[in-house]
Amino acid sequence: MGRLLGGGDTPKLLIENSFITDTQDSYTITRYDGSAKLQHLANPTDSKDSPQNLTFHTLDSLIAKHHFSPNFIKIDTDGFDFKVLRSATHTLQTYKSALFFEWDLFFLQAQNENPTSIFDSLKSLGYAQLLIFDNFGNLLIVLDSGDIPNLTLLLDYTRKSNKHIYYYDVLALHKDTPLDAWECAKLF
Repeated sequence: MGRLLGGGDTPKLLIENSFITDTQDSYTITRYDGSAKLQHLANPTDSKDSPQNLTFHTLDSLIAKHHFSPNFIKIDTDGFDFKVLRSATHTLQTYKSALFFEWDLFFLQAQNENPTSIFDSLKSLGYAQLLIFDNFGNLLIVLDSGDIPNLTLLLDYTRKSNKHIYYYDVLALHKDTPLDAWECAKLF
């Protein structure tokens, strides 16, 4: 996570080297046979971030830590996008930030995610409009965030398209934003 800061000797960019997921907790990583295994730490207060011990944060906790007010959030985490979005409920309710995230059926399934589940959550938070782009950056369609049948059809296309479209990018706009999805679509 990075943020631009303004003025004088204040740094222009702050980098937060962190793992973000929907549950703030501490884990230890054990490497064996070339792969890794995460184990929950029994006493996270004894943990310090090291190559073996890692603290996973929520996006809400990092936003609060840095007193940051985001108006745009971009997520591209190869299947962990929904976890990051779920970790930002307070942020999304408070700031109504525009969201841009990757929506990849295969990566989401690898994380045991229901590939349309986030859209009901976004709708309940006030995110009403979606602009859906293919993996080449072309705008395909503007949908209501509750239009699960058409979102499912789009996912089915990635499965059946002979790899012409691997994934989608989604721009989700809050109902209270001054941006209108149809006005944005005209720009593309």
